Amino acid sequence: MTLTDAWLAYMEVLRDRAPVTAAALRPPRPLADREDAERATTGWTSELREFFALHDGQPDRDDHGSLLGTMLPDLRLLSIDEMVAQHIFSRENLHLAQDLRPDWPATVEAQVAGDEAAMFLDAYVPFAEDGAGDFRYVDTRRGEHRGCVRYFAADGADDGGPIFASLADYIDSVRRSVESGAEHSYLTPTLNDGALIWKVDYSDDPAPPSPAPTLLSLPFPLRDFQPSQVGDAELVDLDVIRRTVLTAAQSLHPGAVVRGGETVFRQVPRRRGVSMNSCVWIDEVPTFYLTIVTGDGNEVLVYEMPPGGFEFAVDS
Repeated sequence: MTLTDAWLAYMEVLRDRAPVTAAALRPPRPLADREDAERATTGWTSELREFFALHDGQPDRDDHGSLLGTMLPDLRLLSIDEMVAQHIFSRENLHLAQDLRPDWPATVEAQVAGDEAAMFLDAYVPFAEDGAGDFRYVDTRRGEHRGCVRYFAADGADDGGPIFASLADYIDSVRRSVESGAEHSYLTPTLNDGALIWKVDYSDDPAPPSPAPTLLSLPFPLRDFQPSQVGDAELVDLDVIRRTVLTAAQSLHPGAVVRGGETVFRQVPRRRGVSMNSCVWIDEVPTFYLTIVTGDGNEVLVYEMPPGGFEFAVDS
């Protein structure tokens, strides 16, 4: 299968399933522009010339900021101008991944395509980026793996060998992923209003165990409380309750910035066992407190809610 065959087959799938992403691809630039780009970088493989004759990259968002998706797994195709700019930048900033020996240039000179140089080489041609400094490129050096697709990391350079033997193999593998919905490069293809969005699939990850409730022994049982049924009952002073809760929170978190403490209720009866929750912001993190009316003035019992909540028991 040639690259053009693989590309056209994938574009047919894209137009059917992700028309927004398919339409976002820019048409190829004129041959003269592509030849100028080759002269500005390195000698391309015939497949690279074929590749840039099929497109001129893609934006990942429209003028309004809406996602257009990416045809490659969370990688935006570069235009030839962007490719040249990335090549120039990377040549000037070699991304040295380690302290290299004095004889390293000679070692690199003897390498073939697919070998790790621990830096960016002129023979590397970027074609897609992830927006965080990493990109895919074609290794144009001589050897059996000439034209292979590799991964370049901002913090690890060209660590790792070929990912795919050719651009044709790479594009065809992505097409099969989109057709089947199978994972590619640890990402799963999903569709969002006609845009192809690649996401991490967490479905097989075990759910974290829920924390067990904390046993809380109370001197009296809790009492149900319906705000609409307060009637003429004597009420607790909620401002006093709020200050009590904040004092308790400050004692549990000395040195923290504590604020809030309000309850959602407007009226709370002074009946032993009536409970309410108060939200306290501790260093801007919301934390909930259980407050229980004792029936004695505005006195309440205050407990910070644990992750698993409470299991209540009444002292005999």
